[in-house]
Amino acid sequence: MALLFFELQNTTESAGAAETLADVPEHVLKGLPEEVRLFPSAVDKTRLGVWATKSILKGKKFGPFVGDKKKRSQVKNNVFMWEVYYPNLGWMCVDATDPRKGNWLRYVNWALSGKEQNLFPLEINRTIYYKTLKPIEPGEELLVWYNGEDNPEIAAAIEEERAAHRSKKHSPKAKKGKSCLSPPPPPPPIVSVRPQHAEKSSRKHIFS
Repeated sequence: MALLFFELQNTTESAGAAETLADVPEHVLKGLPEEVRLFPSAVDKTRLGVWATKSILKGKKFGPFVGDKKKRSQVKNNVFMWEVYYPNLGWMCVDATDPRKGNWLRYVNWALSGKEQNLFPLEINRTIYYKTLKPIEPGEELLVWYNGEDNPEIAAAIEEERAAHRSKKHSPKAKKGKSCLSPPPPPPPIVSVRPQHAEKSSRKHIFS
């Protein structure tokens, strides 16, 4: 997998009135996993954040990240999105700027550095997931950072994900399915993804 890393830095795109729970669409609140809740973020005072209310094990996968698929030229706000490479379309933005078009992963904030992250992005079959890099305890905010396979822990976690897909492909259930008229599809490829807002940066910290 070729994860593309861009230095994530401060942006003024999120400036404005602070988010409140009253601004959160009902479908987002209903879609929250039982382990998390939305509260004001500790890393961006204008944003809500996702906080653990129960222990979350290392290796837990959340997703997919939901949003409108757009060309970059159609994007007006570069804060709540990722770019995913489609072989036939090129780079496309998955844009959750409008909370009505997104889900709860829209409210996961960026860590101020890679050391603070407890989630990393994982793109499978052109769909974005977040996976826990370490155990997360109650009272901790879920924070993502984009540093790709240059981080040994993330590289190991990505390889673990690949191995899990290979295992599913060769499982007895999958082999049994080969005798059917419609054989099971191969495991989805893990391909390139990048945070679209990384390119519009001017300072050293990330701030979404």
